[in-house]
Amino acid sequence: MKNSLRAFLIVAIMSFGSKAILAQVLGGGEVHGSFQADAQYYKKDSTIGADAIPQKMAVNAFFEMRYTNKNFEAGMRYELFMPPLQGYDSRWKGNGFGYRFLRYRNKQIDITAGNFYEQFGTGMILRSYQEWNLGFDNSLDGVRVKYKVKGITLTALAAKQRYYWSLGPGLIRGIDGQLSVNDLIDKWADAKTRVFLGYSFVSRFQTAQDPIFKLPENVAAQAARIELYRGKYNFKMEVGTKINDPNASNSMIYKSGNAVMAEFGYSKRGLGFSIQAERVDNMDFRSNRNSTGFDLPVGYIPAMTRQHAYSLAAMYPYASQANGQMGLQTTLIYKLKKKTLLGGKYGTSVNINYSISNSINKSKINDSTAIGQAGTLGYKSDFFKLGDEKYFSDFNIKIHRKLSRKWNVSLMYMNVFYNMLINEGHAVPNVKANIGIADIWWKFKPYNSLHLELQSLFTKQDQGNWSSAMLEYNNHGFFAAAILLYNQGITGQYASAYYPYATMGYTHSATRITLGYGRQREGIVCVGGVCRAVPASNGLSLSINSSF
Repeated sequence: MKNSLRAFLIVAIMSFGSKAILAQVLGGGEVHGSFQADAQYYKKDSTIGADAIPQKMAVNAFFEMRYTNKNFEAGMRYELFMPPLQGYDSRWKGNGFGYRFLRYRNKQIDITAGNFYEQFGTGMILRSYQEWNLGFDNSLDGVRVKYKVKGITLTALAAKQRYYWSLGPGLIRGIDGQLSVNDLIDKWADAKTRVFLGYSFVSRFQTAQDPIFKLPENVAAQAARIELYRGKYNFKMEVGTKINDPNASNSMIYKSGNAVMAEFGYSKRGLGFSIQAERVDNMDFRSNRNSTGFDLPVGYIPAMTRQHAYSLAAMYPYASQANGQMGLQTTLIYKLKKKTLLGGKYGTSVNINYSISNSINKSKINDSTAIGQAGTLGYKSDFFKLGDEKYFSDFNIKIHRKLSRKWNVSLMYMNVFYNMLINEGHAVPNVKANIGIADIWWKFKPYNSLHLELQSLFTKQDQGNWSSAMLEYNNHGFFAAAILLYNQGITGQYASAYYPYATMGYTHSATRITLGYGRQREGIVCVGGVCRAVPASNGLSLSINSSF
C-alpha cells in the first residue's frame, strides 16, 4: 500500500508539477517519461458488422516514468484498459503498475531487478518486447546481469514472463555471450573486416503434471551466430536448436526443433542489395507449454517480408509460422542518376522487393503413425526440400521521383499471394491480389503541403476489390485528412460498403493530439509477423501521446 501511495504521489507531481520539482523531491537526478492514451466511442453499424459495447467508450492508456541519478535508474509504467479497445484481448481489462524496475550500471557491470526487455541475437530463442498497438507485452520479471570487458559482453538472467496482469508458470534462465573479435585482438583493431561472434543458451522450467504424457520439465534451446562486415559487404547468420518440447502448438509431439537464418547484403552510393533466407522447424518456444496465440512466447521467429505502410498493401500481411516455414526475401534499391533521361533533374529511386514463405517438407516416420501424431516424434523432414503448401508471396516495386522543389511522386505495384487458412485460420480460397498505389506530395508554401494518396486492390477472392483515396493537408504542426475506403464486394457473398473517415491533429514540441471520426474496416494488423484481428468499428477516436 505504501509503495502504491508513493507511486501515485510521483504521478500526481508529474501531472501537475514539473520535472525539476520531482527531481528535488527525489534528491537530484533527472526524470523522463512518456504518456499515451487511445480512446474510442463505438456506434453500432450493422452495414459493416460493427458492434457497440455496453460501456460505449473504451480506453487504453499508459504513463511511464524513468528516474536517473548517476549510475542508478528506476522506472515504472502505469497502465489502464477500461475496457480495452476492441481487438485487444479482454484479459487486459483492468489497471495497475504493469512494469517497474531498479537498475545500476557502470562501464563494466549492469544489474536490473524487476521488469526488463531482452533479446539474444536475432531473438529466435529469446526476445521479450512490448508492442502497444498490438496489445502485446511479454516483459521478463526477475534479475538480469550484464558484464562487459574488452570486446566481450556477457548477459545472464532468471525471470518469469508477464502474462497480462500476472506471471506465467514457467521459469526462464538464460545466458548470452557477444564477442567482438577486432576489439579482443589488438592487431585486428584496425582491420578492414569486422567480426562478431555470439552464443546463447535458454532454459525453461515448468512442472509436469500431465496424466497422459511424460513431459520434460526443463526444456533447453541454444543458438550460435556470426556477423561479418567488410567495406560494402555484410553477412549475418544464426543457427538454433531446441530439445523435444511437447506443447499445445505442436500437437504434443516429441520432435526436437531447429532454425537457420542468414542474410547477405551489399551497399554503395546509389545501390543496395540484400537477400535473406530462413528455415524453421518446430521452434515455437513458450514459458507455458499449454499456451498458444499471443501468450508467453520466449522465442521470436520474424517474417521475412516487407512491412508495408500503405493500408491496402498491408491488408494481407504474413503471420510468421514458428513450427514450420521456409522463407526467402530479396531487396534491390537503385537510384538513377540526376540530370539523365530516366533519372530526371533530381534523380529517381527504384525499390524492388520479393519475398516468399512456404511449408517445410514433412513425411511419416513409419507406416504405423500419422504425421504430427501426439506422443510420437511427429514426422521426418528433409532439410533442403520445400513442403507442398505455399503460405505467402509478395512482389512489389516502388518508384520515387522528385519532379521539382514542390512536387514529389511515388508509384507502387504489388502482387500478393495469401494463404487464408495459414494466416487467418479460414478454410476459404486463397487470395491472389494486384495492388496499385500513387502517392503525391505538393509543398506549395514553406511548412504547407497537400498529400494525395490513391490505392486500388484487385482480387476475385475474399471480399473482392478495394479502393482508397486520401487527401491530407499539413501546416506546421497541424494536419487534417479525409479518407474514403470502398469495398466493391462479391455478388451473393459480400455486399459493397463505404468506409469514410476524417481525422485531424496537432503536434507541439513532444506532444501530439489526434481526433478521428468514421468507419474502420475489419482486418488483420501485423508488426514483424505478429498479428491480431481488428473488428470493424464506427465512431469517434481520440489519441494523445507526449514525452518529457
